Amino acid sequence: MLEDPSIERLPPPLRPRASLVLPGGAIPYIHTSIWMGGAHTLQGETIHPAAISASWLVDCAGEMPGPYRAAAAAHLPCVFADLEARFLPSRHILPVVDRLAEAVINPGAAPPAVYIMCSHGMNRSGLVTGLLLRRLGFGADEAIARIRAARRGALSNDSFVDLIRRA
Repeated sequence: MLEDPSIERLPPPLRPRASLVLPGGAIPYIHTSIWMGGAHTLQGETIHPAAISASWLVDCAGEMPGPYRAAAAAHLPCVFADLEARFLPSRHILPVVDRLAEAVINPGAAPPAVYIMCSHGMNRSGLVTGLLLRRLGFGADEAIARIRAARRGALSNDSFVDLIRRA
């Protein structure tokens, strides 16, 4: 069968990708790598389900494909909207951040990596990553700088940046 050359081919489906925000061992008491990314992005390293089998996966948009959720050692849904509005982190965001912080500083049970993911790996994953970095002792400016260095264009939501600064 001949194909119509005037019809554009659809790109292959995107695989989730993430960028390293904090390498494991970068600070003495944390051996877990912290990654942030998106289910539908071209930015970052491609993630394969088998590679996250011992890691924790935080899904801030509810868009991570089923094989990734099933492969992770722990799947933590933490879905919320990317809105440019002042609000306090909801009752389900802060407990997830607290649980992550406790896990990564636990020397005997820390996962090798935490993947904090949303749709495109910019704002929702940036907020949760920023709040986690603050819980781990980073100052607001350093947390925001690390996120923006890892993911160009991240944290464009000023409300989320304010939340990280106030954490």
